[in-house]
Amino acid sequence: MPSPSVQCLAFAFKEISGQVICLDDFPVHLTFSPERHATAKQWLEKHLGAACITDSTDRHYFADLLVEFFAGRRQNFPSPARSPFVERGTEFQRHIWDCIAEIPYGETKTYGELAQAIGKPGAARAVGQACNANPLALIVPCHRVTGSSGLGGFAGGCAVKKYLLEMEQLTMLRKTENRL
Repeated sequence: MPSPSVQCLAFAFKEISGQVICLDDFPVHLTFSPERHATAKQWLEKHLGAACITDSTDRHYFADLLVEFFAGRRQNFPSPARSPFVERGTEFQRHIWDCIAEIPYGETKTYGELAQAIGKPGAARAVGQACNANPLALIVPCHRVTGSSGLGGFAGGCAVKKYLLEMEQLTMLRKTENRL
């Protein structure tokens, strides 16, 4: 059986940048943290072999999806294929990531609201930790989860989280104005 193909893509939009790893053309890891990207690549190299991992400069369909997202023309991404990084998550983390994926574009939920929604009202901090461990930023839009008294944390940095939330709110405002 042939080894899977792994492509590592870098992207940048205005003042933010990130990296995505695609396994056989499907995104399996997306981050705004170069350190997390390096760690993910190392894990894949160990488990799949370094020979199949390439830093791709070729045009990739997922790059087009990112362009649409950052232009405000895409509000969500296709459901991710089986990601080895998602599969490594705990049952609790995967449950939280599924809940996060349901948060509509331009809206937010607090860590406490998500904890309440899963029937664990005292688990707001654990929800935050699950957000921090999310291997598919944007695809599983953990930037839409905030603290009860402010922005909260974000693995890619608070400036990136703030930019993403403001971008989504501005896109929604423009759509509302265009309907009037």
